Amino acid sequence: MKILNSFESYIDTYNPWKNTYALSRSLLGFSTLLVLLFNSADILFSYSANNVTCENVYIPTAFCFANKYSISFEVIRYLMIFILALVVIGWRPRYTGFFHWYICYSIQTSALTIDGGEQIATVLSFLLIPVTLLDSRQNHWKIKDINYESFTKKIVLFYLVTIIKIQVFVIYLNAALERLKNKEWAEGTAIYYFFSDPVFGLPDYQLNLLNPLLESNYIVVITWLVTIFELFLAASIISNIRIKRIALILGIIFHIGIIISIGIVSFGLIMISALIIYLHPIQKNINMNWCSPLFKYISVKRKRNFKRLGGESVKFLTKLFHNI
Repeated sequence: MKILNSFESYIDTYNPWKNTYALSRSLLGFSTLLVLLFNSADILFSYSANNVTCENVYIPTAFCFANKYSISFEVIRYLMIFILALVVIGWRPRYTGFFHWYICYSIQTSALTIDGGEQIATVLSFLLIPVTLLDSRQNHWKIKDINYESFTKKIVLFYLVTIIKIQVFVIYLNAALERLKNKEWAEGTAIYYFFSDPVFGLPDYQLNLLNPLLESNYIVVITWLVTIFELFLAASIISNIRIKRIALILGIIFHIGIIISIGIVSFGLIMISALIIYLHPIQKNINMNWCSPLFKYISVKRKRNFKRLGGESVKFLTKLFHNI
């Protein structure tokens, strides 16, 4: 009975409308936005432009419809860029949540994708749809200090966010366990082969610099540390706040390292987005005082331009970082 009362008290004060959810969702949208900004339709469909049909998919993608009705893929790409820009700035999550998922789904299903990030983005954006439908705010950067919504809505939100956390847990656990089944990962040589790969590998200057390390016995330790670290991230779901904070920081550094080394930017941003909602307390704001000087400068120098953007995203950028 005491446990039930404690849980009821927790739900009664449950408030996910903080910048943790907002930052995670914006990063998720930004990752896909970058893919569309820097890749034309000719690149995204370089191997499948003549095979995009609605016959082999349960839910037709935007590109399926475009192909069927002879609409330029570039027009669809620019429309997606516009919608994702709205997602990033946080405008009306109740209206943009579904379209965010549909864009990710369309790219994952119809376009040329090779790093797996788009699949994770599709899953996470899908799981966020019911959360966004319950988000009545004009902008997801508009932080609510107190959640005055009904108890039923709060408990639904709690379980929805918990499902997302479990999904991220499964991603890291599965990644670690699948590696153990792979001969190269089990032997400790996978990092060597991966970094030497002509598609995913390191740039030549990095490869030449790290080659002595890659060809040494230490590579076995490094390879195994990756698997152990992913198991650690998975296990962090049941850890205390202090361990979660350490895991979050190390996880972000880990994925930034992947971005810098092998250049899969969208994948790195997607996983950082997942880590934020997975490990940071959803009811607490993320302290970002370190970027306060930058946004103060932008606020002064570009105030008029920012006003044109409108909405609570501007207030977030100019005030949040030094008020939290």
